[in-house]
Amino acid sequence: MRFADVVVPAEWASKTLVHAEFSGDGAGVSPLTWAQRVMWRSIARNGSHHVFLNLRRTVPVSARAGAEVPAVARAVGALVGRHGSLRTRVRVVDGAPRQETAAAGVLPLLVCVGAQDGAGAARDAAGRLGDVAFDHAAEWPLRVALVTVADRVRQVVVVFSHSTVDAHAAETVLRELRLIMLRGGLPTPAGPQSVDVARWQHDADRGRSARSIGHWLREWDRLPPLPTPSLPTPSLPTSPLPAAGPGLTPLTPPWRRGVLVSSAVDTATRLIAARHRVSGSAVLLAGVAAMATGRHERDRCGLFPMAHNRFRTEYANAVANLGQIGFGVLDLSGRPHFGELLSRVWSASLDGLRHAYYDPVVLRHAFEERGVDPASAFAPHYYFNDVRLPVGGVDRVPAVTQDELRAATGRSTFSWTAGLDQASWHLLTHVVDEPAGVGVTLTVDTRHRTLDDVEPFLRGLEELLVEAAFHEVPWPWSPATAPPVAALPPATAAPATAPPGSAAPATAPLVVGGGGLTYAEFHGGRDATAPLTWGQRAMWRTVAEFVAPAAYRVLTLPRTLAVSVRAGVDVPRAVRAVGALVARHESLRTRVRPHDGELCQQASAAGRLPVGVHAVPRAVDDPDGASAAAELAARLSGSPFDHAVEYPLRVALVTVDDRVRQIVLVFSHCAVDFHAATTVLRDLRVLLLRGSLDSPPGLQSLDLAARERTTGLRRSQRAVAYWVRQFTGLPMNLADPVGSGSTPRYRQGSLVSPAAHHAGRLVAARHGVSTSTVLVAATAAVLTGDGGQDACGIVVMANNRFPPGYDHAVATLNQIGLCRLDLADRPDFAELLSRAGRASLDAYRHAYYDPAEFERAFTDLGHDHRSVLAPLCYLNDTRLASEVDPGAVGPDEAALRGMVTPRAVRWVGELDRFAWRCRVQVRDAPGAVELVVTADTRYLPAERAERLLSGVEALLVEAAFHEVPWPWSPTVRAAPAG
Repeated sequence: MRFADVVVPAEWASKTLVHAEFSGDGAGVSPLTWAQRVMWRSIARNGSHHVFLNLRRTVPVSARAGAEVPAVARAVGALVGRHGSLRTRVRVVDGAPRQETAAAGVLPLLVCVGAQDGAGAARDAAGRLGDVAFDHAAEWPLRVALVTVADRVRQVVVVFSHSTVDAHAAETVLRELRLIMLRGGLPTPAGPQSVDVARWQHDADRGRSARSIGHWLREWDRLPPLPTPSLPTPSLPTSPLPAAGPGLTPLTPPWRRGVLVSSAVDTATRLIAARHRVSGSAVLLAGVAAMATGRHERDRCGLFPMAHNRFRTEYANAVANLGQIGFGVLDLSGRPHFGELLSRVWSASLDGLRHAYYDPVVLRHAFEERGVDPASAFAPHYYFNDVRLPVGGVDRVPAVTQDELRAATGRSTFSWTAGLDQASWHLLTHVVDEPAGVGVTLTVDTRHRTLDDVEPFLRGLEELLVEAAFHEVPWPWSPATAPPVAALPPATAAPATAPPGSAAPATAPLVVGGGGLTYAEFHGGRDATAPLTWGQRAMWRTVAEFVAPAAYRVLTLPRTLAVSVRAGVDVPRAVRAVGALVARHESLRTRVRPHDGELCQQASAAGRLPVGVHAVPRAVDDPDGASAAAELAARLSGSPFDHAVEYPLRVALVTVDDRVRQIVLVFSHCAVDFHAATTVLRDLRVLLLRGSLDSPPGLQSLDLAARERTTGLRRSQRAVAYWVRQFTGLPMNLADPVGSGSTPRYRQGSLVSPAAHHAGRLVAARHGVSTSTVLVAATAAVLTGDGGQDACGIVVMANNRFPPGYDHAVATLNQIGLCRLDLADRPDFAELLSRAGRASLDAYRHAYYDPAEFERAFTDLGHDHRSVLAPLCYLNDTRLASEVDPGAVGPDEAALRGMVTPRAVRWVGELDRFAWRCRVQVRDAPGAVELVVTADTRYLPAERAERLLSGVEALLVEAAFHEVPWPWSPTVRAAPAG
């Protein structure tokens, strides 16, 4: 078999694979289907929204089936052989994309090991397979993972490319996979495939396309002309499409998406559908239209529902992408009540769905001939896509009272999910099945609607449908204000409601492994907006530069607070403490959004913070909840904060026998630094024990931003001038590459050293300096000892708590400073320590400045401010306490040297991108210190980086008991006897 037929995505390179061989009929080349052409054009114009173009599905396999990997692999091979669409690739031929169906080939299957029923591993595998865009020219349009438990397949994960199959076809394929796994084959022929549909569309279906395009043009003519707005309009507009204005500066990405999961919407929709004899999709579309247009003055608007195009009998079981968008005009004249509106929506949408089968190129040309640009003309209208699948049979009318339905709204949950860079409408709605009811996702263009519109819109939709399930609802249908938020639930972790923007994005789920979700209420503050602090602006640039998960983890600060069983803290008490904590510290309830063209922080006066609740299933397995807390901390810190919609704090509680034993907090480094996080944890401990704090809180981010814009300007100017003086003429330790480097280019090595910990404390006590100063001197010595340079620069991190009143500030104040060490007279290590102490103090005093002023100063000197410091070593001491008692007694020399373990450096990570060529982090470790180097292997090869860490350790051990002259290389000594 040719290598090209066994394409394995690079992300699978180190994973376990098996191969499913397939062969089948229908090989050949054909044009794309109409739906494929729409998707292909969208990808070419806007890039691949592959998260939405990849259809993720999972097939559970019963343990009784005893399915072994080879048998399931054969079933997958038979499935792909049966469906030509699953063995097609899209390649450009003569300048046009065409689909090629192969007669035979091999599909790689990822094999993952899971636990219990494998569902958790299946979710992880679906994310791994679905989060990577398909290479349609090289890959088959499906990826498959087999999850095994005890050597038996328990889950089959399939990710389809939406360019080749739609949701309807995906369900057909999965249904057949189940049957093939059970029976070994299928006697019935397969339905039409993608190449079959394409051939019909380019021949017999042209007449249907022409009729559909005629319908689109007639409907378009019914719409009133839409003036292009030029003046700012409110977020709930009377004009067709509100223009961006104050408070409507677009975010990045511009289209933001909120999700309401609601059993009340599901039940109310079914009641209304039965009462009016329409489909549930029509009910939901009518509800969306009512919420979107109830405060408008126009008489007509456009509806763009997605159609699966299975009207024709021969297309019922087609395995292809047939989904296209329909179009109908909704008549709003006469201000109808909701029942009449529903009838009009039913008629308009049905007409639109019947005319949603057309050649998109011909449709686009028809509009362009009328001077209409389809890429922008549809923006003022509404897109709707109900991707739920019918289950067959008669849908029974739910037996529920209005009070019960209203109570169900209190169990609805709102959250934010990933946004979009491009869309053709300013308001889009997607409906999906959820275990707790239905999930309704509202996407808004933040250039025309504010984020604060999203949750009230969805809550209003829920309220409208609940009301319409039992009563006639007159125009204007939508509630005048956002519906009230339900009360905080009692001692359970049942779902509850949350205010706009308070819930965490789907990228950071607080509910893990069957846990629950509750909310911590806070109020009593101020609604205010201010510029970012200097520390935030420096950190924000890092946010923009770091995109890989391994990199952005440095932008979250995970912390865990252990709670004694004697404290008897239950969930409500812990939730109240968290609410009081957020109310106390304004920085914990700020979000970062554009305002008048500038990124600003916005503080909320009141709201709710989502709090996950994880109960340890068996106390004997995790008696203090520490293992569960570690897992939660890793999950919650493993995804970046969406600062526009998410508060800069994620919280989860771990309970053992109904008592809170661990509180996991993950802070955004854009809101708090290490020092502030420690302050917050100290306050939380007191709130848990006492319920309140008598002392006032320290300065918050908005307070500091105001000071920096006024009294802090002169301090910034002095600091930038210091940087320029110290940097001028400074030798660069890592200026020139020494090789091609490894792949990935950046490697991380770790040395956990009890010897360096104790030796550093001994040296600090002996010379009257801090352990941070000791590490600055030791790092500089090892970096420069074998060279002839007359000075060395070390970049350090300062917490900037020097100014009066800043000691208890809860904000991001940390910024980098520059230590310049004079080495011209070749001082011994004791003198180097003294110089390092003075240089460090100077660096810390001049590390509080406006990053914009810093960038301008270095740009004026002809430097690229983004990379000018990269050749220097960056030393970041993140330990919580680095001072020592001068009278403390440490180990003797023999014991200290016995702590050294040869070749103890471990390589723990790799990065594709990083800002520094050498960064050394200093971390706390039990009875030790951890030194972590991140090295650009083009400038600092792995073996040299390893010598850096071990050299620092060796130098400190030597300096703990002996004088060390230049070049500071430790003398090789035998361990003292005894």
